[in-house]
Amino acid sequence: MELFDKSKIEQEIKELPSGILTTLLDAAVSVNINSIAIVGGVVRDLITKSKNKDFEIFFNDLDLIIEGETSNYVKELQKILGVERVKVIRNNTDYKTSEITINGIKIDIASAREEKYPIPGENPIVESSTIKNDLIRRDFNINAMAIDLKNNKIIDLFSGLDAIKNMKMDFLHESSVLDDPTRIIRASRYSANLGFDLSNQGLRQIKDTVNLWPWKWHVGDNVGLAPSALSIRLKMELELLLKSKYWKNALKNLQSWGGLTIVDSKLQNDQRLIEKISIAKKSNIKPLTALVYESQNPIALAKRLHLTQQQQQIITGACQLNKYLRNIIANHIYRNWTPSKWTRILEEINVSESCFILEICKENPLKEYLKYWLFNWKDIESPIKGDDLIAKGWEPGPEIGKEIKRQRMKLIDEKVIY
Repeated sequence: MELFDKSKIEQEIKELPSGILTTLLDAAVSVNINSIAIVGGVVRDLITKSKNKDFEIFFNDLDLIIEGETSNYVKELQKILGVERVKVIRNNTDYKTSEITINGIKIDIASAREEKYPIPGENPIVESSTIKNDLIRRDFNINAMAIDLKNNKIIDLFSGLDAIKNMKMDFLHESSVLDDPTRIIRASRYSANLGFDLSNQGLRQIKDTVNLWPWKWHVGDNVGLAPSALSIRLKMELELLLKSKYWKNALKNLQSWGGLTIVDSKLQNDQRLIEKISIAKKSNIKPLTALVYESQNPIALAKRLHLTQQQQQIITGACQLNKYLRNIIANHIYRNWTPSKWTRILEEINVSESCFILEICKENPLKEYLKYWLFNWKDIESPIKGDDLIAKGWEPGPEIGKEIKRQRMKLIDEKVIY
């Protein structure tokens, strides 16, 4: 079939209304935009579908690239289709992008641009350019293709078609990892999700670049000075990886490639990392929180990656709990403690249950006692309430609280066998 014909594309992607691609092209022509193309994963998936009829395309959004201003283009779409059908979600003037929905279908529109990295790892300088130059700035050959809507043809500058056929992807440039080390994380995610291998040249580039560590900032330096690709952008890529269906294989890739070193050397060498994150996920701990807590310096890494305040609080609390437990282990007297004694000790430190779960995942030597408290002891309540004591003649005051606590601890020791 004519894979890149607009009507055939709409047939393959059922979510696209009939004629929508022609409308998108007509709107571009109306505002003197001569070049408009589909880019991104949809192009890759359409090509894969043409080679494997059983391949299923999971459509999330449509990525468009134009040689012109996105704001003018969006206004023209609203003029043609009406503002009720074309909703503007956001505009980014710095990167010249617009996010809209047409009949609820998400469409990302970007002005063609080229990027220059004045400092490796930092955000690039962006300049308007052509669609071909925009493809040149991208990460992998399988993602550097476009479907020209005007001419119904593929633009493939880096043998992306062959890469998909051979199921082997590669970085576009020798300095890809140098410019943006988050491409290592993306490579592992694409490899796991698509079942593609990274080329030997790509693997060498990762190993050589990480070993050389060409970035001015190093792990252990002031976290506030870390470049974007080793901080906030790195966080975004790790979150995408950990949300993906094949996140376990992606993490295995990173460790086998030496790629987790850009996050933390301890994570790179932790052979039980996937198991620990899996346990945390089952307890509704965000996987990135669990991953960061297994690092050499969790509090510093959490700040470097700009984790949310809640995530940082959980990690800080877990570190406090860890220190508290180390002191208990050093005293060697805990082996004779009763359940009620353990309950009093563990409840002295005011941290969330998530902190206990992280310590259990971390294989703390006292994890069995943590489990007993978390899943049993903490939920045992006193058999007698304050109103009961007052009914028996007790005077309201602190003594009632003490008695309730005593009764609770007594019941914990009576009910619990471990």
